Amino acid sequence: MLKILIADDEQKICQLIEKLINWSELGMQVIATAGNGIQALELIRTCRPDIVITDIRMPGCDGLDLVRLGKESNPRMEFIIISGYRHFEYAQTAIRYGVNAYILKPIKKEELTDTLKKLGGKFRQETKQLSDEEQMKLTIKTDEETLRQTFLSDLIYRRNKERLSYSLERIHQEYHYSFCPGAFCMAIMKIDGRVLDDRENQQFMADKVRSILGSLSGDCVHEYEMTGMGGFFYFLLNFQREQWGDVRRQMKMLLDEMRIQGEILKDTAVTMALGTVCFSPKELGESLKNARLWIEERLVIGTGKLLEGEFSKREDFSESVLFADFNQKMAKALESLEVFPVRDAMTELKKGMLSWPGITGHEILQMTKEVCNLYLFSMKNYRIRVEEDFLESFLMGADNCASASELFDYLIRRVTASYEKAAHLKRQDENRPIRVVKQYMAEHYREPLTLEQVSAIAELSPAYLSTIFKKDTGMTFLEYLSKIRMDTAKQLLKETNRTVADICGMVGYNDVRYFTKTFTKYSGLKPNEYRKLYS
Repeated sequence: MLKILIADDEQKICQLIEKLINWSELGMQVIATAGNGIQALELIRTCRPDIVITDIRMPGCDGLDLVRLGKESNPRMEFIIISGYRHFEYAQTAIRYGVNAYILKPIKKEELTDTLKKLGGKFRQETKQLSDEEQMKLTIKTDEETLRQTFLSDLIYRRNKERLSYSLERIHQEYHYSFCPGAFCMAIMKIDGRVLDDRENQQFMADKVRSILGSLSGDCVHEYEMTGMGGFFYFLLNFQREQWGDVRRQMKMLLDEMRIQGEILKDTAVTMALGTVCFSPKELGESLKNARLWIEERLVIGTGKLLEGEFSKREDFSESVLFADFNQKMAKALESLEVFPVRDAMTELKKGMLSWPGITGHEILQMTKEVCNLYLFSMKNYRIRVEEDFLESFLMGADNCASASELFDYLIRRVTASYEKAAHLKRQDENRPIRVVKQYMAEHYREPLTLEQVSAIAELSPAYLSTIFKKDTGMTFLEYLSKIRMDTAKQLLKETNRTVADICGMVGYNDVRYFTKTFTKYSGLKPNEYRKLYS
């Protein structure tokens, strides 16, 4: 029997939890209750419970401290946090401490029972308390779940489409479903929010979806399967045609429950889309396509809704004059190596698209992908390096944007940041030959240098080197060489007693008269006058 400790500063809550669950049926027993955190911590250390059910706010030592200190005492101990507080900080801290069971008050028997079953199974498996029979059953169940998930994943990613044409009997046999002849539907629930970038938060919400869905499905759904991918949750539903109204209500209840659960994590939004109802597995692809179009529509009409119905095809924005103009401006801006024209072009596109009559969420999402593709294509043409995972990274972040405006802002932020970095590296690459030439001239200015000689050092043609050298320094090659020699001559005149003739040779000149003329033009003084004034 697994040992259970219940901790809450309200005695009535402890009694409620104790009476709410059939503990023996779960293979568990309540060994003690605690009215404050200090007492609970002492019981953890002396009684060593397997699972602790605790309120998040208690006198002496609150639930989060109890989790932290309890885990230090026994890392395998499982915790269930129960709270009326829907604050981001509490949930985030609990998740960081390894707690994924977070239940909001008022406590629901089904949710608590389901959570205890899962934690009990996890604890027994980790501590090797399963009998041979239980281990065999678990292995078989895991294998069956893997096959069911494979069927659903292939459907979502459009792989092995021929399997959708299999007979129901073959699907049952190979993938362990038990579909009834009747109706089918694909549904998608999307949870938006930057907190979903964290995998632990994704897992937390996925566990909540599974728990709530299991308690809601009831008699109206004959068979279902669910899989979570980031902030997306896909549902395959099978039911009798006349029960569609009940199924729809159940999915609306799931949406409402997850909206409440979403308040545990800060700044999240939940939306549900129902695909078209179909009457054989081979039509599930169309149902999924319809659900996808609706879930993308949340970018335009807002989150928190149940979206459904036929999705009508509308005018293709990619064929508009606005998008053609943007392509030209963006390509020209990317060639400039300046970030402001790039940002301005995308900001103008955002303004135009958000005000475009009848624009759909699907079109907006596709256009942001097109902008990324245009960016990558142009950068490749201009031989400017960008991050190899730019597109993949962008798409992952784009999935967690809840509105068209947020998506465009994310697009502009990612492209400009990437472009600014890439342009900087490109400018550095272009300046590398100039740096090589300058260094060579600084070391060899005493020698009779020519443009042809240094261009060979830079591995550039003399004409191209002359152009980029003038652009970088504002001087021709000979003007820059003369400057180096004259500045060195000034230093020698101030700091040494060498003759003008000696200095003339030291800075690369053979003719003293020419050197004197050049120095006088450069400094406004003859060499001897300069020495008298500055030495």
